[in-house]
Amino acid sequence: MNFIHPNASISPTAKVWHFAVVHDFVVLCDGVNVGSRAEISNGCIIGRNSRISSGVFLPPSSIVGSDVFIGPNTTFTDDKHPKANNRNYKAEPPVVDDGAAIGAGCVILPGVKIGKNAVVGAGSVVTKDVPDGATVYGGYATLR
Repeated sequence: MNFIHPNASISPTAKVWHFAVVHDFVVLCDGVNVGSRAEISNGCIIGRNSRISSGVFLPPSSIVGSDVFIGPNTTFTDDKHPKANNRNYKAEPPVVDDGAAIGAGCVILPGVKIGKNAVVGAGSVVTKDVPDGATVYGGYATLR
């Protein structure tokens, strides 16, 4: 069983697996695959043929391009100063460009852009933008 909000726009060729949550105003384009236990928050747009693996979290208004791979248990964040009662919350959702690949267990910090065809190694913590075609990996995902 999964939860797909009635206001979500899901292509007939997209697949949402068990226990996944797809919030309102999400767009899943043709061929998108959302793994079990993933959570796709309000207003996210996922481009065609992208794969969102099991346990991935995407915060509201995230943009994921076409032909993107996001590995299992990767977490994207959108709040630079998280607090339980943050009245000054300013969302800074991530952007992942076409063809990017993000390994398992990564953490992507607020406002980070992963460039076209960029690769992020498994377990990386991405603290700044990744240029098109770059490969990054490690504790702070420095360019390699």
